[in-house]
Amino acid sequence: MNSADLIAMGLRNLFRRKTRTVLTVLGVVIGTASIIVMLSLGIAMNVNFEDQLKTMGSLNTIDVTSNQFAYEEKPNPTKVIAKLDDKNLALIEKIPNVKVIMPIMAKSVQIAAGKYMMYANVNGIDFTKLEDFNYTVEKGTLPEAGGHYQMIFGFSAGNNFYNPKSRGNVQPPVIDVLKTRLNAYPESIDPNKKPKGVRVSVSGILKQSNDEKDWSVYMDVKDLVKLTTELKRQNKSQEGQPKQTIVQDKYTTFKVKVTDINKVQEVQDQIKAMGFQAWSLSDILVSMKKTSAGLRAILGGIGAVSLFVAALGITNTMVMSIYERTREIGVMKVLGAELNDIKRLFLFEAGMIGFFGGVFGILISYLISFALNSAGMDLLGGGMMGPGGDGPKPAMSLIPIWLSLASLGFSTVVGLVSGYYPALRAMKLSALEAIRNE
Repeated sequence: MNSADLIAMGLRNLFRRKTRTVLTVLGVVIGTASIIVMLSLGIAMNVNFEDQLKTMGSLNTIDVTSNQFAYEEKPNPTKVIAKLDDKNLALIEKIPNVKVIMPIMAKSVQIAAGKYMMYANVNGIDFTKLEDFNYTVEKGTLPEAGGHYQMIFGFSAGNNFYNPKSRGNVQPPVIDVLKTRLNAYPESIDPNKKPKGVRVSVSGILKQSNDEKDWSVYMDVKDLVKLTTELKRQNKSQEGQPKQTIVQDKYTTFKVKVTDINKVQEVQDQIKAMGFQAWSLSDILVSMKKTSAGLRAILGGIGAVSLFVAALGITNTMVMSIYERTREIGVMKVLGAELNDIKRLFLFEAGMIGFFGGVFGILISYLISFALNSAGMDLLGGGMMGPGGDGPKPAMSLIPIWLSLASLGFSTVVGLVSGYYPALRAMKLSALEAIRNE
């Protein structure tokens, strides 16, 4: 029996008992749709969480800090602590998959604009590496080469100004830092002495990023060192500061950009092995993915129960088909049909039930997914918007193409497995007994 005859005969047999075939296919449809929808909920949760993390910063950026306390009562001279200095900066830069590294020196100063002032976290950085870490100037320009104490403000940093002499919560007017005369003062000022300030200026304002960059101020690291030195010299820093540890870090932190997000943990582990603390948003993502994987396994298992029941339905349908077609099987054997042909025929019919059930199950899954994404998030989250409140609604259900194809293949395999026992039973029927039984 050639393949064309086998396919034609198999399709005729399926449509001979339309109601039974439709009901059996419906069981596979429900099972397939259950698995796809259940898994799509876990996939959507994973994607939404990753999108939220991206609004907090880059997923392939590692923050490196010193692995020590700020102060130690009893310093241990034998304790080796890695320093945030130029030597270790060069070593980290040589780690495979490290794209670029930017050292940051953070200093706290006061910035005054007339009668208004603010406490600023000023980060000394290398402006040539801004683009590598997604710093984009929206207004103004980057500081000029050789410029005198020029700064860049984060998008929201200028909102920190207030009037220290005002009573109550009085909102200061909007200050255009690009055009306003600014002076920098030490963070701690002796109230009994009139502080001496240093003139600074703002050359640009960063584009809004919805993360910590919006509230920070940036300077060239060399200018920041000069500025803080001049402020200390003019104001003579107060006595009684806590004693520093045995380790003096040149920088506050390193920002390390990794070439591939999948290599972040590997690079991070190597940095930790050097004696540093290293943290990245991918730490949260890895933990979340483990939780999500467990949840998807549970949801997929619930859907798999439906498909298992459908598999029993396929087996039952094919066994009943053997009883109804006993004489047909006997005639086929008498006419010289090979046992493998009979086996292939029943496997084909069972496989087609699984295949058609998978196709319609996928279509039903997309309809359910569309309904969940259209109305489900409004019901559960009250119309919750994406990060920042002005983006698209997060999807409650996501069905990637690989999930659809995998489900179609799985449902077909389930059909073939379910039809294997009936096919073997049909092969073992005696031709003479089959004809006599009819």
